[in-house]
Amino acid sequence: MQHKSASSGILLYETTASTFRTPSGSPEIRTDFTQEARRPRLPTVKAESVGSDRDYPILDDHPATTMDVRPSIVSSCAILAGAFVGVGVGLALYFLHVGPEWLKLVGLPGSLFIRALQCLVVPLVFCVTAVVVAQMAAIGRSTILRWQTILPFALTSILAAAQGFGLALAFKSWFQTSAGSYATTSTASASPFNLTMQCANGLYLVATNGSLSCAGSGSDAAALFAATNQTQTTANTSLDVGNLIALLVQLGNILVPVNIFTSFTNGAMLSIVVFAVVLGVAAVSITTTADEPNHILDLLRQFRDLFSRMLHALLFLTPAAVAFLLASSIANFDKHYSEDTVAQLGILFVALSIGMLCHSLIVLPLIVLVATRCNPFPYFQHCIPAYLFAFGSASSLATLPVAIECIERAKIGRSIAHIAMPFGAPLNLNGAALYYPLAMVYLTNLAGLGDEWTPSRYVVLFLAGWIGCAATAPVPGGAITYLVSLWKMCFPEMPTHFSFAALIAADFIFDRMCTVVNLHANIAVTRILADQVDETFEVQAAHHL
Repeated sequence: MQHKSASSGILLYETTASTFRTPSGSPEIRTDFTQEARRPRLPTVKAESVGSDRDYPILDDHPATTMDVRPSIVSSCAILAGAFVGVGVGLALYFLHVGPEWLKLVGLPGSLFIRALQCLVVPLVFCVTAVVVAQMAAIGRSTILRWQTILPFALTSILAAAQGFGLALAFKSWFQTSAGSYATTSTASASPFNLTMQCANGLYLVATNGSLSCAGSGSDAAALFAATNQTQTTANTSLDVGNLIALLVQLGNILVPVNIFTSFTNGAMLSIVVFAVVLGVAAVSITTTADEPNHILDLLRQFRDLFSRMLHALLFLTPAAVAFLLASSIANFDKHYSEDTVAQLGILFVALSIGMLCHSLIVLPLIVLVATRCNPFPYFQHCIPAYLFAFGSASSLATLPVAIECIERAKIGRSIAHIAMPFGAPLNLNGAALYYPLAMVYLTNLAGLGDEWTPSRYVVLFLAGWIGCAATAPVPGGAITYLVSLWKMCFPEMPTHFSFAALIAADFIFDRMCTVVNLHANIAVTRILADQVDETFEVQAAHHL
């Protein structure tokens, strides 16, 4: 990549040591991902950036961050090593028949890791969404952000949600229903007892010669029937609302919470995202000029960076957490899992792969072809390094700098890339929309709730799956947090099933598959927007980069 002048706008990278130059009053420029960004010892304050809405903090480099793909490969190898260790330890504990109390201790570190992940992801999603919306609202004041810009993002996410919903219905019969069900529980078998039945004519029902007739007395042996209590009780698994209209009202109440702090406590992602969108728009409106300090946005950026650093530190423990989770799951295999659990995960993997291949190789290329009237595959070929990086990092946010560089090499305007990709990374997760319906059907069938799906619940599943495109944290493990919220929305009276542990273990591969699809969808939308905008857009956008 050639060195670009400072007049062309602030880039997100800086040059290597051999070509590093920083003109007076100009931002540092980085064009090499293989070396760590050079930084001054003390933070400098640029007049143009104080309180400004022009920066793109999602792409900010952290001091210890590098764009080399090797750390991601090492991380993947470490997770694989942790998985192998967990399988080995779990098998050993299983055959040693360790007591349940000790097994609880083995599963404790993995459980604490998931709790910590949920604790950090929720505020991180809030801060990232608010900042991104604020930046887009600031750009919209120059008529750059228009409804035509939002339409391709909405179209791809709706199609992804529809595909995931259709695949969930198609593969529902493939997922076997577990014998251990939330829905029905049997009482303890009672001892058989004698039962007589008196007919209307005063005589008793008797069994003679293989037939029943009302022709005996109560003392006849043929009138005595052996009965056993087979009473069953059915738990209430229905929603609090009885019809679709009331259900939509409930969904509206979730989208507009009474107390946002309660939503944070309960981990209600939909409520948090909606509030973050409104807060982002309102935060921009309190400033009248671009150079006026915006302390609200500065605070949100600081919190976003803080939670991001904490999350990155937590993710270093992922290999150990995977080891403990797998060890606990395998050691408790005979208590929680049927012999078909692995086969069911395989079916989920096949269904998800079919949906992702169809969406990535057919649906998205067709959309680009119709919108631009050109073959999209040469453009996608330029982005192969970004796809590989996305699979290794399992993070849409971490992949952004690499993806933007690939898009620029494909001769797409840098202004479009720097606007579309940061906007789509946290708010347009097509892979998540494909994954959620399939995962929910898989979980409910293993929980014995496969027959509890009603039309109203299917509507909630589709809408929540679509909204999940924007309510899922674009970081490793973000889908697990949203799945818990989705379960509570569809089955509010049922606790999360132990089959979640199997998904957490398999999330190592599912999360990476979803990340690649998320990136691919945003790259496709960027190509569409580049074909639709004109030179005026480029000129205006350059002032905001």
